[in-house]
Amino acid sequence: MNIMDHSFLLICLLVIVFLAIKYYSPKIKGYIGENKASKALKRLNTEKYTVLNNIELKIKGSSSQIDHIIVSNYGIFVIETKNYKGWILGYEKDKSWIQAIYQYRRKFYNPILQNQGHIYALKHVLKNYQYLRYYSIITFTKRATLKTKTYTDVVYINKLVKTIKKYDHDHINEYTKQEIVAKILAAKINRRNKDKALRANSNTNKNISCPNCGGHLMERRGQYGVFLGCINFPRCKYTRNKK
Repeated sequence: MNIMDHSFLLICLLVIVFLAIKYYSPKIKGYIGENKASKALKRLNTEKYTVLNNIELKIKGSSSQIDHIIVSNYGIFVIETKNYKGWILGYEKDKSWIQAIYQYRRKFYNPILQNQGHIYALKHVLKNYQYLRYYSIITFTKRATLKTKTYTDVVYINKLVKTIKKYDHDHINEYTKQEIVAKILAAKINRRNKDKALRANSNTNKNISCPNCGGHLMERRGQYGVFLGCINFPRCKYTRNKK
């Protein structure tokens, strides 16, 4: 292989590295931010909060990728995670916000408006539950310095759980909460194996009662196939094989 061949291969390699940095680095940073938020949300009480990560919905031909949805006794929390560094400047209704790092300035779509689109998609899936309360939260990693003025909660990830817990008016019962989780998982595009344990058939068998708590049993799908589980899970963990 001559010098020209080596030079050509080196140029090709540099182009590949450049394209990888340009197109995949934002995705990697986004994944890191979502992962940090997921770890923080694990501190929530699983009896009151069901956390769904990376849910993609397709509504009227448009896809909506939602970082985190929390179905709780207190309402539905829809969380958009950002892993930007530098100063973050913006107001509630601005179309774009600004990321500032020294002299560098970059505009990005207002995440509050972005999250409103996510909530719209979620409301479409849950249109039979008109009374639900939706809470929009935008969370940033500590790489950012927030200089925002908003009514919507825009917080650092280390304040995320505390922000969620300030909404404490109980208005969703366990039966409805499990139904909502089932409908979201049934509507999602990006079905993964890790969600199978959470997936539930929305058709509850009201003729079969749980011997432990008296709640209805509903179909669920787990590692070993379909089974019947109590609607009051995780408070009641009764299960049995489906005949």
